Amino acid sequence: MSIRAQVISTVNEKGIDEMGPNDLIVKYHSVDVRTRSRLIVYSNQKAVVRFQGQITGVFDPGAHDLQTPANPVSQFFARLQYSGNLPWEVEVLYVSTARHEARSEGSTQTKELVPMRYQVAYYFVISDPVKFINSIQFSELKYTVNDFAVFLSPIVDQSVSQVLNMTSLSEIYANLHKVTDAVTASLRSVMDEMGVNLLTCRIVRLEPEDETMRRIIQFTAIGLDPTTAIRARLAEIMAQRSDPAATNMMLGVPYYPINLVIGGAGVLPQIQQIPPSVKPSEKPRERREEE
Repeated sequence: MSIRAQVISTVNEKGIDEMGPNDLIVKYHSVDVRTRSRLIVYSNQKAVVRFQGQITGVFDPGAHDLQTPANPVSQFFARLQYSGNLPWEVEVLYVSTARHEARSEGSTQTKELVPMRYQVAYYFVISDPVKFINSIQFSELKYTVNDFAVFLSPIVDQSVSQVLNMTSLSEIYANLHKVTDAVTASLRSVMDEMGVNLLTCRIVRLEPEDETMRRIIQFTAIGLDPTTAIRARLAEIMAQRSDPAATNMMLGVPYYPINLVIGGAGVLPQIQQIPPSVKPSEKPRERREEE
């Protein structure tokens, strides 16, 4: 049994920092934290020490010495008293205090029941690591930004749907600020309870799920009237299928193929030239002279 003090940090034995840019919490890989251990906290981090499920200290960036009951002597007596199970379980959780970006996306409907797809981006900083750790649950060694976004997705979806369900399709983009305000207010209320400071929030994407509907809206945005925008979308689909009538659809004029004849193109080789008819009363001039 080793009685040497150990160094605790997010840098592993290979010199690689286990806390990446997408990580919010990194748990130290070993729970055998002995007394007089050296705790190293790097910039944009805070270390939270949890002893038997209760948080006992928060450490700022720098080097710190830990005083824990997890030493070789206490471990020896604990194994005798608790049948080999150590009750002195010490956890070191590193919490990132850097600025992070998370995104939540989903689908909702407008007042006319038109399916809409949205994506919301929000930027935040963890201001209270203790409240943040007590507000979430994670079973792995890391808690990432993606996990936090999944946790907040129902709140974002409720805020977006609350506004869009009462707004018509033609008025959505004029009331986009209402969606942003509703999402910001809901996220800020929840994040404040979790010890997270919301910096800003914005709507990254808000568009119909149907591709044709999206293209028609884009055509009307450049000044086309709805009828011309619909013809432009149909012409686009026809052009993708190599249909020669795509240009006529865009211009709104009929399309007459060159080989269009009565009876179809299949009888075209069988058509012969019909000689001009001669009336019975009119005889050729040479034949009358002979008579």
